[in-house]
Amino acid sequence: MSIRYRPDIDGLRAVAVLPVVLFHANLLGLKGGFVGVDVFFVISGFLICSLIVKELDRGDFSVLRFYERRCRRILPALFAMFAVTSGLSALVLMPPDLAGFGRSLLSSVGFVSNVYFWKVSGYFDGAAEFKPLLHTWSLSVEEQFYLVVPYLLVGICAFLRKRYVAFLTPLFLVSLLLSEWAVSHAPSAAFYLLPTRFWEILLGGLVAVSGSPGPTRRPVRELVALAGFAGVLGASFFYSDETRFPGFTALAPCLGAALIIHAGNAGESLVGRLLSTAPLTFIGKISYSLYLWHWPLFALYRYRVARELTPLEALAIVGLSFLLAVASWHFVERPFRQAQGGFNRKVVFLGAGGGALAVATFAGTAMATNGLPSRVPGFEIVPAPGESEYDAGGADTCFLDTNQTYADWGGDACYVTRGKGPRVLLWGDSFAAHYVPGLKHQAERVQADVLQYNLSACPPVFSFDSMSNPPCRAFNEHVLEIIKQYQIQDVIVSSRWDYAFRRHVLPSDVGATMAQLQSLGVGVHVIGQSPLFGNEVQTLFAQSGGARTQPDGWGFVTFDSELNHKLAAAMPAGVSFVDPLARLCHLPSCPYREESTFMMWDEGHFSLYGSKLAVASYFPYFERK
Repeated sequence: MSIRYRPDIDGLRAVAVLPVVLFHANLLGLKGGFVGVDVFFVISGFLICSLIVKELDRGDFSVLRFYERRCRRILPALFAMFAVTSGLSALVLMPPDLAGFGRSLLSSVGFVSNVYFWKVSGYFDGAAEFKPLLHTWSLSVEEQFYLVVPYLLVGICAFLRKRYVAFLTPLFLVSLLLSEWAVSHAPSAAFYLLPTRFWEILLGGLVAVSGSPGPTRRPVRELVALAGFAGVLGASFFYSDETRFPGFTALAPCLGAALIIHAGNAGESLVGRLLSTAPLTFIGKISYSLYLWHWPLFALYRYRVARELTPLEALAIVGLSFLLAVASWHFVERPFRQAQGGFNRKVVFLGAGGGALAVATFAGTAMATNGLPSRVPGFEIVPAPGESEYDAGGADTCFLDTNQTYADWGGDACYVTRGKGPRVLLWGDSFAAHYVPGLKHQAERVQADVLQYNLSACPPVFSFDSMSNPPCRAFNEHVLEIIKQYQIQDVIVSSRWDYAFRRHVLPSDVGATMAQLQSLGVGVHVIGQSPLFGNEVQTLFAQSGGARTQPDGWGFVTFDSELNHKLAAAMPAGVSFVDPLARLCHLPSCPYREESTFMMWDEGHFSLYGSKLAVASYFPYFERK
């Protein structure tokens, strides 16, 4: 087997990295741009497995040489990014966030950041936008794969008569089926972990070891390449963060990449010629550095401004990312890839160890000091318990987590108030649950028997379905049975509506749900979107100078301030709508701190103080004196 330079593969790298960057920049409507990572997986599997099998055929494969090449390819640019991002993070991040950065940095240098981010956040969560090293999860997946594949291929070569396809195909299928199963049962694990991504890298490997020369007839080659290109671009434009992913839906971009590579094995095609053009091949050459640099810039800038970026800002960051990528490729990547200038194997491994130690030292310092708090004298950490504490009312019994189902709901134990009047159901997600502490602490003034029924990250809309929260749909549908069983007279509905609308719920969908409730003969009250800020309010307060310069704090809301008006307009006749912004804010800004007490605990959930204030200000059935 011979390996020749394939300019079309460099072009395919460009087609992989550009959607990722534009997706993170929220430009050109590439809602599925994240699939570029999957294309990278296929490319990487093809190139690495091609190289290993070629050396096995020659009888000169060396594990040490293999890992030396990986160090030369991956570490120099990665360590450069770590160094610059650590310095910028020390300047920008507040102490708790720098401590979190330290944990992510330590996991990244150990190539287990995919496991770390699986534990602490989802890729599409709002909080993930502020994690400068989130993108390293894919590097961790690849390097974990390369801890396995050399030995796997060596074993097949030595003991199984080089029957690579026969013995790798079952592994491919098991991983694919596991991925499809996990998308419904453990979606975050499916996204981040190697067992459910193994098949994607192995797909490229199968193309490499199959020995197939590709479609030799030009018309067939054109169709194969075009079908592959359509699969990659179609997924980039038509997938979104609500697409069930990876699983079977990841086959479109992955098979697309594999078909393009397979067609290119046989020779030229129109798609191959397009991918081989100079602009695309150059972007492909810098794609690794571009991938490394773009995300920390976006994350740290978003953290600092605490709002959505304007298109001009996003475009400027993309431009800066390209400049850094070109510099990184020219001055860092290329010199270290060549075994010259004194960079022999011993120097490479010693340098890798020394660099990892330096990175780990900074990470450990950030963690041990809880984020070097001396950098920010005005930062105030609110102690708990207290009025600023977040109390998730009814947690695990009445307010369920995403790993629970409606069968875990506590029933009669979920009455927040009793003996005060009509039976009222409080239905919604955590932005319904955050009213519960205020209700409990002022129960004597609540003129209703309030029954709590909440599931995290589950908007109360019957048509809503979520890959990140599979129990949600059944949970919502079960509300109809609860209304009958508990003879509910009124339903109070509350949610993080901006989350629902960003996941393709329409105001009319909410209106249809409320109409269905009314058809059961119950009264309906809808509470609109409460204030949401661009970062945790303690961070915003510290960034604005803290208690030394101001007793209270105000911030700009991070969603369309017309959201509640649009929602109210979609309500059927007879539905009572409450707009929290009208009661609490002077748009476009809202208070998050009052009388030296934070009204929110994070970026939008009410603290105990805020919950009491909100309930007293606008919650239905509250007796106002």
